[in-house]
Amino acid sequence: MTKQSDIEFLFVLATENYSSVHNISYSDTIELFHKNHVLEKMLTQHEYLHQIALQEVFSYVESLVFQNTSRLVLFHGSDTLFDEIDLSKSHDYRDFGKGFYTTVLESQAKEWAYRLSLRNAKNKHYVYRISYQPSDNLKIKHFDSMNLEWLDFIKKNRANGGIQHDFDVVIGPVADDKTVQTVQLYLLGIINAEEAMNRLRYNKVNNQFSFHTENALKCIKLIRRSAYE
Repeated sequence: MTKQSDIEFLFVLATENYSSVHNISYSDTIELFHKNHVLEKMLTQHEYLHQIALQEVFSYVESLVFQNTSRLVLFHGSDTLFDEIDLSKSHDYRDFGKGFYTTVLESQAKEWAYRLSLRNAKNKHYVYRISYQPSDNLKIKHFDSMNLEWLDFIKKNRANGGIQHDFDVVIGPVADDKTVQTVQLYLLGIINAEEAMNRLRYNKVNNQFSFHTENALKCIKLIRRSAYE
């Protein structure tokens, strides 16, 4: 089981438990968890949560909700030096549309940066540490797992380019390079959605946050930059 899928399983159990204990609907619990970025914070504590008892996991989730904070530290990997984010320079035909992509996992950002440096024959690559504090007026789309809605969302953005939605921020899973191959087969009609989802379940899955509007950029701040050779 991959890191993301492992946490997704715990997230579902924690959602069901919180809903039952606090006597609120499952959908209201999901909304509350999204507001506090429970899934993403669980992902950053994967090793710890994997070692403790399930009841302790539930207690950890309770503490996240009790803290009532949506602030997160995100990471962006690049082979380019910059001091300000320019959406016009973002790569196109991406999973969630043209935008600025980050992750809660520093190791993942470093891997992205390293791959870019190899592809573009750069001597250095960089990982940017970013503070994210969402505002109430942001329109945010959450994907808690790879599902048909997620797959069709990627299909629209990769097939048409640009931004095929009206969200400021999109949060959801990203799989490894095999994902692109599978989505491409789906786009070409060689495999159907069911077959695509079956293949994607065996891919290594990580996490990504994408920012698509100037309004979204107002909610993030570059903290520091680390250089690697």
